[in-house]
Parts: sequence; structure tokens; C-alpha cells
Amino acid sequence: MEKKFLTSIILTSLLIISISSLSGCAKSQIRERGKNEEIRVALGHKISKIMISSSSGIKISTPDGGILLRKKDTLFIEYDNIEFKMYLNRNKRIKTNALPVYFTPLNRGMFTYNGMIYRGKLIVKKDADEFLLAINQLSMEDYLKGVVPAEIGKLNIKMIEASKAQAIAARTYAFAHLRKHSDMGYDIECTVQDQVYMGYFLEDSMTNRAIEETKGIIAFYKNLPIDAKYHSTCGGYTSNNENEWGGEPVPYLRGTFDGEGCLFKKVYCSKSKHYKWSYEYSKDDFYNMISRNYSNLKKNNIKAVDVYVSKRDKYKRVVEMTIKDKSGNKYTVKGFDIRKMFTFEEHLGGILKSRNFTIDRKGKKIIINGGGYGHGVGMCQYGAMEMANSGKNYKQILTHYYKGIQLKKIY
Repeated sequence: MEKKFLTSIILTSLLIISISSLSGCAKSQIRERGKNEEIRVALGHKISKIMISSSSGIKISTPDGGILLRKKDTLFIEYDNIEFKMYLNRNKRIKTNALPVYFTPLNRGMFTYNGMIYRGKLIVKKDADEFLLAINQLSMEDYLKGVVPAEIGKLNIKMIEASKAQAIAARTYAFAHLRKHSDMGYDIECTVQDQVYMGYFLEDSMTNRAIEETKGIIAFYKNLPIDAKYHSTCGGYTSNNENEWGGEPVPYLRGTFDGEGCLFKKVYCSKSKHYKWSYEYSKDDFYNMISRNYSNLKKNNIKAVDVYVSKRDKYKRVVEMTIKDKSGNKYTVKGFDIRKMFTFEEHLGGILKSRNFTIDRKGKKIIINGGGYGHGVGMCQYGAMEMANSGKNYKQILTHYYKGIQLKKIY
């Protein structure tokens, strides 16, 4: 989960309860609502073609009626921003122009949407820009079955405590961000903008067991569900939230050494392939890359002639970088924007793996040596796996990465 955007720590309260007045009474309401809580996940935006089927059959409901889709049937939807068309098995036109359309599998079955299998039901509607939007509505626990293996992988029994920690982190993140996009009719994205969700495709029995054994457990800080950030590999130290996204320091998102020992330290995530890495550039390629990726230089067609680290945090992550142009002007880059400076091709969308790096000059070469992958805030997934592998349980894992939290079962 490369979560990239801490614009506000809790955008909504848990289950539309006022954050400022989360009393004991409110917590009991959370428990009652949580038992049947569903989440709405955006599967796709600006869609022009949709293919839907189900091995159990589907009830299709529109504002002007409804039909039943049999087990052997496939429904095709086409939309060109002018006309909305539905076809049964490609050849039979279903006469309706009404949206939204609700697709509910019969007998609690699953459905296939554009080649991917999902639990719950599907909603197709128009978004604010008059494009089609597909939304998967399902229970929170079923949602996690498609998130946990997508985010941390399918782990074996020896690392099930890491899967449990991931399940609680993902559940907590989802609850804290419910109704984040309520104005658009859904709660959360299915991508790294929130949490990667792959539906039924990646489900496996060990992951489902981890979810079931932690059912309803959420991480709280002072009676509020936390914004449970996590990332792939910290590289030895996690980071403070404000150093990545700015804003106010969050008490439970504090940087820490990710390991154990004093004289001979063991770093938990050292087995990750991203633990240490290096990139080599020619000087021309390096400065052209910086000039292209920094908007203040690009828009004025100015070339960078020097780049250096001007500030680090106590964990040696780069907090501030300075760029100098040929006229001697200096520009300061901070936080997540630092990683965006290091890409060769804009269209590839790649950014530097982390802010844990050095810039070394050797002759005509510039070498970036670094460690870790992701924003470095919150739980380090490879660290969690190694902690589980060495006998730590999910409570020890979560309280290591999220300082001062309490774990509570709300349903």
C-alpha cells in the first residue's frame, strides 16, 4: 500500500459517528453497526464496456424494472457518453436507459466482472463527469479476503501472525476511511490510492483463516480508529508521517528502528529484495531527469546543474533536497515530492523506491544508493513477516509499528 496522501488523518468517523464525541455509548453503536458493515469499492472509472456473469445467476435491478440473468447468460454493457446499452449474450438488446443498475448474485453466489470474480454485488452508475463507474458492495470481512493477499502476499502457517497483523491494519484503514468518497457513491478505491483489492482472484485458505481469527478487531488510538499506513520495506527505520506528507505529527505514526539487538543489530526487513538498492546515471541523464521532473524547472525550460541533500531526519531519511539551476537559483523539494524527482520516463510513472538514499558522485557517474521501498510510515510488511517468522504475534507486530494503540474487537 503505497499510500500517498495524508491530507487528513480521519476523514470520517467510524460508521458516521461524530469523532469528537466518541463516548462509551457511541462505541456500543460502533459494535452494533460493525456486525453488518458493508463497504463500497470502486472497481473502475470512466468505463465504456462491461461484461457480467455469474455461475449462480444474477438479479438485475434498474429504476424502470428488472430481469434475471441465468447461470449460462452473460450481460454486456456499452456506453459512449451518449447512449447506455445492455445486451443479453451479445445479441438481445435489453431496453433500458435507466441508471444505476444493481447486479445481485442469487443464493449468495459470486459474479464475474470483466474477467475478475468478486463477492457481494455490483452497482453500475454514472459519476459526476457522466462516465460509467463500477462499484463492488460487500461485507467488510469479504473485502479483506481480496485485500490481505494482494497487499502482503499469500503467507505460510509460520508467518500467519503477519497475515493477521495485515488483516487488522487493512480492516482499520478501511473503517477509518469509510465514506471517504461518499459524494461519488462509494467508500474506497481498489488501487494503491487506498488498498489493493483483487476480489476472489487471490483468496486462499491461510489468508482467510487469518482474517477469521481476527474478525472485528480494529486498532484504536484514544478511542478513534487509526489511519493504519503500511508499506513494503522500511530499510531499517520507519518514518514520521509529517516527513512524508507534511501536516501535523500523528502520535502513533512515529519513526522507529525496525529490528532488535544493541551491538549486533538485526533488521527485520533485511530479507526483502528492496532492503538495499542502487541506481547509476550519467551526469547528463541525471540532471536532465531532475529538470524534467521538477515543475518549476520544466515549465521555464531551465536545467538543473546541482542537486544535494539539505536535510535528513534522525533515521537518515531525506527530508529536504535542494536543486540549483545554472543561474544560481535554489529550489527546495520536500517529503513525497523528493521521490518523484527520480524517474527517467514520465509516462512510466515510476518514482524512487524510498527517501532513504545518498547521492554519490564518481567521475562522470552519479550513483543513488538507498534502502527500502515505499513511504516508510507505519507497518513495514517485510518487517512484520520476519517478526512473525521469529515467533512474534500480531499484537507485538502492530504495537511495534503503531505507537500507543489499543486493539479492540468491535464485532
